[in-house]
Amino acid sequence: MKEEFKQFGAYLQIQNLLQFDLPLDLTLNRTNSTDYLLIVLKEFLNLIKKKGTVTVLEAGSGVSTVVLGLALKRFSPESVLFSLVHDYDLFLKTQEDLKFYELEQINLLYTPFVSYEIDGNEWFWYDTTDLFKRLEQKIDLLILNSFPETAQYVNRYPALPVLREKLSDDFVLVLEDSSRKGEEEAVYLWKRELQLFKNREIDTEKRTLVIKSVPSYGSERVKFSVCIPTYNRARFLKEAIESVLSQTYSNFELIVYDDGSTDGTEDVVRSFADRRIRYYRASENRGRPYARNSCIELSKNSWLVWLDDDDTMEPELLSRYALAINEYPQVKIFYPKFFYIRNELENSTGKVSCYDYYRNRKEIIRRLMRTTPIPNPGVCVHKSLYERYGKYDNEFLRAQDYEFWFRVVPYVDVKAVDYVGIVYRIHGKNVSTDLSLADVSYESLSKRRFLNSFSLKEIYYFSDTPVKFLSEDLSFHDDLFNASYYLWCFDEKGSLFERLLLESGLKVYKDHRLKRLYLKYLRFLTQENFEAAEKFGEKIGRPFYLLASGLSFLKRGREGALPKLKRAFLMNPLLDLNLLDDKFRSEIEVVVKRILTPANPLEYRKEEFIRWLKGDETFCLHNS
Repeated sequence: MKEEFKQFGAYLQIQNLLQFDLPLDLTLNRTNSTDYLLIVLKEFLNLIKKKGTVTVLEAGSGVSTVVLGLALKRFSPESVLFSLVHDYDLFLKTQEDLKFYELEQINLLYTPFVSYEIDGNEWFWYDTTDLFKRLEQKIDLLILNSFPETAQYVNRYPALPVLREKLSDDFVLVLEDSSRKGEEEAVYLWKRELQLFKNREIDTEKRTLVIKSVPSYGSERVKFSVCIPTYNRARFLKEAIESVLSQTYSNFELIVYDDGSTDGTEDVVRSFADRRIRYYRASENRGRPYARNSCIELSKNSWLVWLDDDDTMEPELLSRYALAINEYPQVKIFYPKFFYIRNELENSTGKVSCYDYYRNRKEIIRRLMRTTPIPNPGVCVHKSLYERYGKYDNEFLRAQDYEFWFRVVPYVDVKAVDYVGIVYRIHGKNVSTDLSLADVSYESLSKRRFLNSFSLKEIYYFSDTPVKFLSEDLSFHDDLFNASYYLWCFDEKGSLFERLLLESGLKVYKDHRLKRLYLKYLRFLTQENFEAAEKFGEKIGRPFYLLASGLSFLKRGREGALPKLKRAFLMNPLLDLNLLDDKFRSEIEVVVKRILTPANPLEYRKEEFIRWLKGDETFCLHNS
C-alpha cells in the first residue's frame, strides 16, 4: 500500500504539471514508474529554466515518450526530443500513442541494435546513423530507459562512448533501474570517462541515478599526490594500492613510502605496472611522522591525499575532491563526510558520519579540545599548508595528525564532501585497535600547547566556567593529573575535582574509606604478587590496576606490558618509577615528562600542586 500511495502521489504531481485531459497509461510496476517519470520531468524543467531550449535524447520509448512530449509542448515547444526504439512493434505502438496525444512533432526513430567496437570489444546499442543525421544541437538531457538484459551484461554502458561527441559539456544523464545487475559497472565506467561529475541516486520504485557532467575548469586540471606511508603491511597494501588505481579520476601520482619494511612490501608494489606509482624505500624505520614528511617532500602536486596502508579509497573520492576544489577555491582541507569502518575482529562494518565545519571555525576550535574533528584517513590537504605551518612533528610517533590540526585548522577553511570516501580497517595490529591502551599523552600535550594560542574563554565561548570543560576534555584522554591541576589552579574544587582525585589516586586522605585497600595493594605489589595486586587495583582505581597488570605481564614475559604501564603513569604520573626495571623506564619517563612539564603559561604552578598533593599521608606509591 505504501508503494501504491507513493506512485499515486507522483501521478498527481505529473498531472498537475502537464494538465493533460486524456488518459495516460501509468500503472504500478510498469517499465516507467510514475516516480521515475517525475524525476525525468524535474531534470527537463531544470534544463529549460537554465538554457531556454534543450535537446533531449531518450533511449527506449514508451509512456515516458508521451510524458516528455507533453512537457515539451507545454513548457518549451522550441526544444527537440528524439526517442530511440529497437523493437519494431513497440515503434508502431509508440507512433499510435504520439498520434493520439497529438505529438507527431516528436522525433521517434526505429533504431535496431547494431554492433560497435569500443576499446577493442564488441558492444550492442541502438543504430545512431539516422539520429546523427538529424541532430542539429548537442544533447542536453540523455534518458536511458529499460534495455533488454539479454543483449549484454553491462547493458547501457555503450550509451556514453557512442554518444560522447554529441553530448553538451554539461549534459544530464538519467538512468532508470540503476540497481539492476550490471549497471553498477556501467556507471563506474562512465564516471571514469567523465572524470568530473555530480550524481545522486534516488529511491524510486526501481532506483534512479542522475549524473550531471561538469565542464573542465580551464586548461589546468586538479592534480593529486596520493600518499601511502607504509611499514610491514604487505598483506593489506595491495588492496590499498588497487583502490587508488581504480579511482574514477585519473590525474594523480601515487607515492608509496616504505619506512624500512622487512615483509616483502617492495614485491607487492613492484607487482603493479602503473607509471603513476612512485615507490621509495628507506634503509631503516624512522617512524610515522618522518614517513609522512618524506611523502610531502617527494610529492610533485599541489594537493596531497593521505591513505593509510591498511585502508582503501572508494572509487569516486578523487573525482569528488576535484569538483569540490573548483567549487570552493578558498578551502584548503577537504575530507569525506562519511566513511566505513570494517572491524575484522568483530566481523562487522558500520558507516560513520563526520560533521562539516565549513565556515564554522569557532566550533572546530572547540571540538579540537575533545578529539580530532577531521578524520585523517583519506583527508585532502593543500601542500602550501605544510610550507606555512610546518610539517608533522617528529616527536609525535602517534597522533601526529591531531597535533597538526591544532596548528592549522583554526586558521583555514575546511569542507566535508558528501561522499562515503574511505573504508577504515580495524584489525589485530593497527594503531587504533585498542585506543584504551594507546599512548594518548600525545593528545594531552597537543591540547595543552593549544592554550598558548587560544584562551580558555575563546575555546569555551559558551560557558562561564570554561575550566570545567577543559578538565573534562583532558580527562577524555585520561590525563587525570592535568585535569585535576587546572581545577585546583582555578580554585574549582567541587565534585568533579574530588572524583578525579579518587579515580587517579593522586591524593588519598587519612580518613579515606579505601585506606586499607591501598595498604593491601601496596603490600602485594612490593611482594611482586601482581595477580593479587591486580584484584585490589580494580577496586581502588584504574591506574593501580594497569600498573599491577603491566608488571604482571612484564614478569611473565607477555606482550602488552608497555602500553599498560604507559597508561597507568599517564593517569597518575606520581607513581613510583623505581617499581620499573630499566627495560621500560626510559619510555615511561617520556610519558611522565609530557604530563608534568608545563606546556603553557597557565601551568607554572605544577610544582606547587604536587607539593599540595603530597601534603597529606598517602598510599598511592608516590615517587619521593
